[in-house]
Amino acid sequence: MCEKSKFKDILEPRKTESGIFSFMSKAWYPKRTQTLDKIYSPQDIKDAAASSLFMEAIIEAESSKSGVSKEKLRREVLQYINEIGMEKKMHVIRWIGILSLKVAFKMNIGIYVNEPAVLKVKSTMGNNPVLFLPTHRSYADFCILTYLCYHYDIELPAVAAGMDFYSMFIMGQLMRETCAFYIRRTLTGAPLYAATLKQYVRSLVAKHAAPVEFFLEGTRSRSNKSLPPKYGMLSMTLMPLFARELSDITVVPVNISYDRLMEQNPYAYELLGVPKPKETTKGLLKWITTLNGHFGNMYINFGEPMSVRDYLKWTPYTDERLKPSELQTLSPQQFSQVQDVADYVVTQQQANSVATISNLLALVLMESLMNQRALPYDEVIVEVDRMIKVLRSLGATVFEDDVRKNVDRVLVVQAKSWKLDKDRRLRIISSEPIDVTDELKKKMKGHTLKAETMVNAIPIIQVQMYVNPMLHYLVPSALICVIVQRGPHTYDDLARHYKELRKLLRHEFFHIEKTEEQTFQVAYDYCVRNDVVRSDSEKVTMGGLEGVRLRSLLQRAVWPALSSLLLCSDVMTELKSCEHNRALKLVQERAESGPYHPYCLSLDSATHCLQGFVLAGALTRDKQAKSTNYNLVPAVMAECRSLVRSVLPSFTVDFSSRNAVMLDYRTKSHL
Repeated sequence: MCEKSKFKDILEPRKTESGIFSFMSKAWYPKRTQTLDKIYSPQDIKDAAASSLFMEAIIEAESSKSGVSKEKLRREVLQYINEIGMEKKMHVIRWIGILSLKVAFKMNIGIYVNEPAVLKVKSTMGNNPVLFLPTHRSYADFCILTYLCYHYDIELPAVAAGMDFYSMFIMGQLMRETCAFYIRRTLTGAPLYAATLKQYVRSLVAKHAAPVEFFLEGTRSRSNKSLPPKYGMLSMTLMPLFARELSDITVVPVNISYDRLMEQNPYAYELLGVPKPKETTKGLLKWITTLNGHFGNMYINFGEPMSVRDYLKWTPYTDERLKPSELQTLSPQQFSQVQDVADYVVTQQQANSVATISNLLALVLMESLMNQRALPYDEVIVEVDRMIKVLRSLGATVFEDDVRKNVDRVLVVQAKSWKLDKDRRLRIISSEPIDVTDELKKKMKGHTLKAETMVNAIPIIQVQMYVNPMLHYLVPSALICVIVQRGPHTYDDLARHYKELRKLLRHEFFHIEKTEEQTFQVAYDYCVRNDVVRSDSEKVTMGGLEGVRLRSLLQRAVWPALSSLLLCSDVMTELKSCEHNRALKLVQERAESGPYHPYCLSLDSATHCLQGFVLAGALTRDKQAKSTNYNLVPAVMAECRSLVRSVLPSFTVDFSSRNAVMLDYRTKSHL
């Protein structure tokens, strides 16, 4: 087991038919998040939102502006409330729980929970609302915390869900009856809906004695790394605190990690531009029927519960305080504080990530791939042990109680992607070619890649997806390493170039800029301590033989991101002005034609690099109704391009089927 936390499989006691039924039908007395004079039902919360002073003021203003009668606008508000609002039906929750447990056992899933952290959160409940803010890597995230709360006798959370699920036949209503509430992807152009949603969420937080759960990232992260947060939902949930309706709100960062992402195959295709299939009940049922085999473990790690009042230290008085509490809205200063809370929570989600054996094997596999040498099984075990030591030295929580046993287990879990060949060497299985029809070509978001490109790119990108969650530990030291590799630096020059690169990569590797000075110093000390670099009174230089292997790992960790930056800078320097989707296609086309890491084909990575250049001032961005255009700032881009080119590690790797680590999918059946 890991050194820092004790994880417990909460599914283990349920692994009998009677265990499932008796558990889901038990008498249940959950812990509430706050003690109120009245217990508000889901309908009470809807009624409170619809009849609030805020909605009356909005209806009055909208009626005066549009000429539509107030009665008609009230009916429209009620329609919106019914579209948004959650319900709670315990008989539905119990039956869904029984079916979900049966599916979990069919998939051989374990749910490992850092139990002391959960119990600590539970012990703090009772005084004020609680927000659960989990990472979002899979559709499974929606139900996993609900089951955890049922297991630990915590009131079931109200979970924010997108409208994609609302339209699913039967499933949309079942999700609503298990405490989901629905929000539209955009509020633009619908002021009355936006006001209704804000007031419903505000009422839910203030009056519902259960956690409220939503995903700061706004959507699933296809790359399996932290995305910059969206601030809308957090703004709505913190409004009762800013308006002094509540004395405090507790925020709980949650990290959910997977041995195997259920959507890893479609994610890889989506990163290359293949459109996401529409969510339908028929598609869900068809998918469930295919879920045989081993999907491995899920790991849930709760962060330290955070008092928003204490974190902000004080809430500024604004002109809004002169209004009745229900009519107050966020001031610019308060919205800035919301952003601060959101950014901090994402870093806490990262800090509570669990390094699984899949993550460790992926790091080993990626090094093996770039060395173009397939590792024998015994050497794989040795390398996984080395990765554990590296990650723990960087502060990671590593789930590991028996390396050899867990490597064997994960090789079964990942059997369709990674495999031991007949000589017991670990290799990556190429994907089967997909038929790129004319219909699919029209829907592709990027450049239409060749079939042979996708056959090897898909499995390598899937490996990278398990490397990605660990990169926030490696990147600060990796950037110091690649900066110093180009020649001796003074400490101040090293810190300056580090800061410039971190800004360019902020969307690819999310971090808080105000803590970067401390992050840099910790990474610098780590590099010196491990002989990655050496320092005297005047210069920082490359380390010696002792740090060779760690330097290699660090350089390779950051190589795909720096390559993507250089690709984007080359394309934008040539074009000078370009629409977003065209820029992505050109970057992808160039990545396909050159000796680049396959992850450079990722549209997400290219988008993050373009955003980084905007942040650095090398591009300006013009957002229009249906498109985004970039314009070059030549002098700034030239400086950024020169920096990236100078630090980019020089690797020559053949990522085709000729690489000794790649195994043709047609060969796997003979092993």
